[in-house]
Amino acid sequence: MTVLVTAASGKVGREVRAQLDARDVDVRAASRRSAISLDWSDPATWPAVLEGVDRVFLIVPGGDDGHRSVTGLGSAVVEFLDLAQHRGVGRVVLMTALGMEYAPAEVEQRGVELHLQRSGLEWTILRPNWFFQNLTDGPLRALADAHDGVLRLPTGDAAVSFIDTRDIAAVTVEVLLGDHHGREYALTGPHSLTFTEVAAACRDSPVPVEAYEPISDPDFRSTVLGLGWHPDYVNTVSGLFATIAAGHAEPVLPDIADVLCRAPRSFAGFLAETR
Repeated sequence: MTVLVTAASGKVGREVRAQLDARDVDVRAASRRSAISLDWSDPATWPAVLEGVDRVFLIVPGGDDGHRSVTGLGSAVVEFLDLAQHRGVGRVVLMTALGMEYAPAEVEQRGVELHLQRSGLEWTILRPNWFFQNLTDGPLRALADAHDGVLRLPTGDAAVSFIDTRDIAAVTVEVLLGDHHGREYALTGPHSLTFTEVAAACRDSPVPVEAYEPISDPDFRSTVLGLGWHPDYVNTVSGLFATIAAGHAEPVLPDIADVLCRAPRSFAGFLAETR
């Protein structure tokens, strides 16, 4: 069995690859920066990526550095799924985002979910919440660095059930190798934390967050556009923060424990490891 891992150099993809390697599974790691190049804007790169592949871990592509567009790639992913099915791929595990099942079909990730569900492929959908690792390598880290350790976000007093990418990867490996066809899993950490609580917990750790300051959405947009973030990415992140502010990222859900037969990693444990 050969498993294709897309976005293999990303925060989740590299963990999936490592955990599959630990189980002696033949892994084909593909991304823009991998030895096996997967360029979503160049369909000519797709056949070689899919050659001999039995199962796929698929992350809908998107920028996480604030400098490139995240829109317009949903149709490419749909075409990739069609090609994967045509070339004999049997199973796809798709990662989107918590709550994506409530989004309209016009939202790219939801459109990909619906297309996969209607295909002849075996499928499982994973919808994780915000990662712990976004505080050390991602948009939250970038925002904290830009303001001397202060997170200025349009999220009010809302809480988030942050999750460790290693737990997302562990669930991914289980559903790739086991029988989870037709299942949809919402992946969260064991506790919900406000950003004020996150900042307080980080003060005694190497994570460079010292304080949290709630701001309005217009002020947030003005700030990050001033930092050079791509307008499409600003729209995406602003929408995600609006979802947090509305309380939709707060629930703590049991799916990780159900799949892994253990509790997900805690934020306190994550910070202890960074020390």
